[in-house]
Amino acid sequence: MTVVALIPARAGSKRFPGKNLAPLGGRPLLAHTCEAARASGVLSTIYVNTDSREIAGVAERCGVPCPVLRPKHLAADDSPTWDANIFVLDFLAQRSEAYDAVMVLQPTSPLRTAEDIRSALALFEEHAPCAVVSVSPVAPRSWLGHLGPDGRFERWAGDEPVYRLNGAIYIHRMDDYRQNRTPPKTMAYVMPAARGVDVDRPEDLEYAEFLRQRAPALVASGHAR
Repeated sequence: MTVVALIPARAGSKRFPGKNLAPLGGRPLLAHTCEAARASGVLSTIYVNTDSREIAGVAERCGVPCPVLRPKHLAADDSPTWDANIFVLDFLAQRSEAYDAVMVLQPTSPLRTAEDIRSALALFEEHAPCAVVSVSPVAPRSWLGHLGPDGRFERWAGDEPVYRLNGAIYIHRMDDYRQNRTPPKTMAYVMPAARGVDVDRPEDLEYAEFLRQRAPALVASGHAR
């Protein structure tokens, strides 16, 4: 199976300007995803998808090329990542690059590991045809709930864990992805909560730095909630 990985990393961000190049452990945030993707050893090709020559240059130094800069109308705050990725996939198709599947690796998930990428792809292959999304545990259902019309907190029943999409890994069959088609089934690749940090604000980056430096065992074991 041939798999192309796309790392979408636009320059702009309202809530955290410049976040894809913000330093984590002395390296740009983007670098951590580039390095994990390359170290996984299971991806046919890896590309960064960006509108920024600076970001493209950083990715290139990490061994990940940018085949084409996306246009500005695909790099706005409200631009869907899918649209930007289709732009890159169309460009690749024009130069006769074809793949069986696409993996989307957001650079805002810097604690995702090469082993996570390998394991998620193995899950995708085991349950084909399917899609795979990465998730992390949040809490038991009974800890969560919703607010009623009068503002009362109404707890959910049950003690099974509730999971959230963490944005670290998405895998789709190429035809499904290009046609924006619902897959036959979607499998969950479960990542520890500590590795599922999604950097959307400066405080998220500070938390990722804390986990990386002060609590590496929690990142590895997944006991952090």
